[in-house]
Amino acid sequence: MQVSHHPPAATFNDLNRLGLEGKVKSIMEFTYTVPGKTEDAELRKVVSQKLILFDETGFIKETRLYSNSAEFLISEFMRENEGKLLQMNEYLADGSLNLSINYSYDDKGFRSEAIYNWSENRVIGEICERFDYYDDILQNELFTRIKYKNEYRGYCTEEIFYTEDGRISFKITTKYDFRGNRLESAYLDGNGRLSWITKYKYDRYDHLTESNVYKSNRIAVESAYKYKFDDTGNWVSRAEDRTVYVNILTAGIEKSDMLTERVIDYY
Repeated sequence: MQVSHHPPAATFNDLNRLGLEGKVKSIMEFTYTVPGKTEDAELRKVVSQKLILFDETGFIKETRLYSNSAEFLISEFMRENEGKLLQMNEYLADGSLNLSINYSYDDKGFRSEAIYNWSENRVIGEICERFDYYDDILQNELFTRIKYKNEYRGYCTEEIFYTEDGRISFKITTKYDFRGNRLESAYLDGNGRLSWITKYKYDRYDHLTESNVYKSNRIAVESAYKYKFDDTGNWVSRAEDRTVYVNILTAGIEKSDMLTERVIDYY
């Protein structure tokens, strides 16, 4: 089922942004490794597990990340009446606050800044769902502020992550096609050097079909995706055929194929 993309992006709810059809209430998403390609691949090792809860207007109201099937981080989202995100509070499983984020917007209504207030015993969980270079992000100095740049439709083209003393920790840049699909995402270190870049391809229904990850201008990971859909038109299974080019640059990257399964509940 085709996804409609109409500018400005700032008017989208989260269902639009995620390309979801119908009145989705929740999504429980599991990503597993698929054995066979590598000898040491574990049978259905859980790479990630996440629950997303939506309100009736199509905005995310809560997410829960899991570790070893137990709740790990719970995020709650506070919004204005029209859905504009103002604050996100993230809690550990014991109920203690891990992170609080406050968001600001420019005169066009596009997100311009995020201020991160970390707890002393912080845990850094999901960062932009970019797990192929997640380890690189963790090695940077802790960021406490993000500045956003947006193109005319409201799609974010640059995220600059700053340390507490105002230095750049790292930067992520993104390019989009005319339909709003992400074509390219690049990770640059604090000195502005390009470290990782990922390029994406889609079918005519805006479903991701290929992604290629490059490290230091060398191909690191090639992925191809196949889907199964429910009656509403949302995908409930996505198989990722991964080819990892093994070298010193790809140490630590998951080499197995992946399978992501979704359990979708509707209002």
